[in-house]
Amino acid sequence: MKERVAWFGDEENLIAIVSDPPAPPAPVTGVLILNAGVLHRVGPHRLHVNLARALAGLGHRVARMDLSGIGDSRALPGRMTFRESSVADIRSALDSLAAEGDSSGFILFGICSGADNALAAAETDPRVRGVVVVDPPAYATRRSQMRQSLGRGGRIGAWLRLPLRFGRSAMRRIAKTLRAPSSAQAHSGGREVPPIDQYRRQLNALVDRGVRILAIYSGVLGARFNHEDQLFETFPELRGRVESAFFPHANHTFTELSAQAELQALVVRWCRSWT
Repeated sequence: MKERVAWFGDEENLIAIVSDPPAPPAPVTGVLILNAGVLHRVGPHRLHVNLARALAGLGHRVARMDLSGIGDSRALPGRMTFRESSVADIRSALDSLAAEGDSSGFILFGICSGADNALAAAETDPRVRGVVVVDPPAYATRRSQMRQSLGRGGRIGAWLRLPLRFGRSAMRRIAKTLRAPSSAQAHSGGREVPPIDQYRRQLNALVDRGVRILAIYSGVLGARFNHEDQLFETFPELRGRVESAFFPHANHTFTELSAQAELQALVVRWCRSWT
């Protein structure tokens, strides 16, 4: 495996580190690893570096890029939103990688906002054949709220307080509904989450097109994701069409080396069929 610096974009303002496999088959599925939030291309705790090298060992050409204004990629003046700019940057990277002539399509990998950008780019670019998204948008359900409440209620006193807790929760939801218009987007930790119907349409459109999706969730999302089957509680029509994994003991950036190793092993297994 060899690594090299690559520049993308009309003004070569985008930078990436490309991990070339030792003996790539032809054609090979390329992998593009996106920024996790504002972290540069190394990824949280060097996760992107380790993952890129492992996937290159499978025969994939892997690029871990910096979007405009992040890491070593220069920001260009313009009026695009962050999402529009991110999708444009991703497509520029795919153009450059595809020009090397040995790609049969691409897999996108992203954590948090990187997951959102991966899904948005997959919607617009038919060359994207698969996405691996870590902590993508997630939504609380009645079951997940019950699981969270019961998980905190190991003592008798907590059980006795359940009716009061549910009553307060209901009042907060009512007040929130009265304060905000029904079309307002939900927010989670400062990250804008699309309305659930919009996200449903996005996922269904991708799988209808034949895009493979691996959705991975950490254990810090609370009621928004606290059970391995929750994705299909929310979107039952996706059962059997989208693959999902839950790491209940991992944090959002997979800080612990053991959690990173489990995540990497899962992604490598999932990608092995693409070589």
